[in-house]
Amino acid sequence: MKENTQGRLLYADLLRALAMVAVIVVHVCGNNWPGMDVRSTEWQILNGFDSLVRWCVPVFVMLSGMFFLDPQRNVTYQSIFRKNLPRIAAAFLIWSTFYALYTAFFNSRAGTPDSLGQIITNIAFGHYHLWFLYMIMGLYLITPILRLLIKGASRRDLEYFLLLYFVFTLFLPAFNSTQAGQVVSGVVYRLDLKALGGYIGYYVAGYYFRTYDFTPKVKKLIYAAGILGVVWTWGMTVVASLEWNAPNETWFLYLTPNVAMMSVGLFLFFKEHCHGTRLGKWGLAFCLKVSRLSFGMYLVHAFFNSRLVALGLNAVTWTPLAAVPVATALVFLFSFVAAWIMSHIPFLRKYGM
Repeated sequence: MKENTQGRLLYADLLRALAMVAVIVVHVCGNNWPGMDVRSTEWQILNGFDSLVRWCVPVFVMLSGMFFLDPQRNVTYQSIFRKNLPRIAAAFLIWSTFYALYTAFFNSRAGTPDSLGQIITNIAFGHYHLWFLYMIMGLYLITPILRLLIKGASRRDLEYFLLLYFVFTLFLPAFNSTQAGQVVSGVVYRLDLKALGGYIGYYVAGYYFRTYDFTPKVKKLIYAAGILGVVWTWGMTVVASLEWNAPNETWFLYLTPNVAMMSVGLFLFFKEHCHGTRLGKWGLAFCLKVSRLSFGMYLVHAFFNSRLVALGLNAVTWTPLAAVPVATALVFLFSFVAAWIMSHIPFLRKYGM
């Protein structure tokens, strides 16, 4: 695996930078996708953009898992509770407060500023995109235990765990809306497999797909599954939305088999083929910078997204074929500059990103 001069895995940095762009695309499209006529051309284009990037959050989780679960890394109770968790918690508190105050005074609902109680509630629960920080903190809490399991697990053990996760957390729940699916769901509920819930499977998958190699045939099957996942996401979202006569995000959810398939396929493709050799010196340096600033960019991008919407630029200001890339590029640029500035402010560099 190719590494840069700081010993970082280049494909992980490149994938993290691309995932940051993908998150922005999701939120740019999300400004308009839920409230549009599902039979309109504009909605179909937005659905296409959104379907292509639903892998973003699972890949971020996989990138965390590939490092935090690595037995070769010095991850201890002390490092988790004195460094990693406080860092995420401090960033959450700072940015949740920022967004709560922003919502209360500059983006007030119904033209009336929020009450103090509502502001406190908003701080506690966080802005819509800060859910990710809560989820990551939950994974950090169980990381010391997971590391012990990983250390003693064989490849077959991990494959068995991931199979259970795919079947019981991702695949079967996706069909709960059908009559047969409800029966199966009732049976699965009685199995009480709560240990397989949430994003733990993606976390473990990041370590697994980083650590083990695959035959050319298996790689092709995983890539094909990834492509199928994209088509599945797009096609079934169209079908479900037409049935509802309104946007239906069932197949956009991150804990679905189709999103998992595209996430794993993209992760493996980057591991095998994307090492920055074609980016050139400056292109590679920029991607590495984006990777390092990605957490700060994630925290601040929702602010710039909302400001562009307030100024009249959203995913359907023009044809989405142009508006989505333009809005994404602007949010990305503003977020990159803001994160770069914050990285030079000691307090924010230490606590806010």
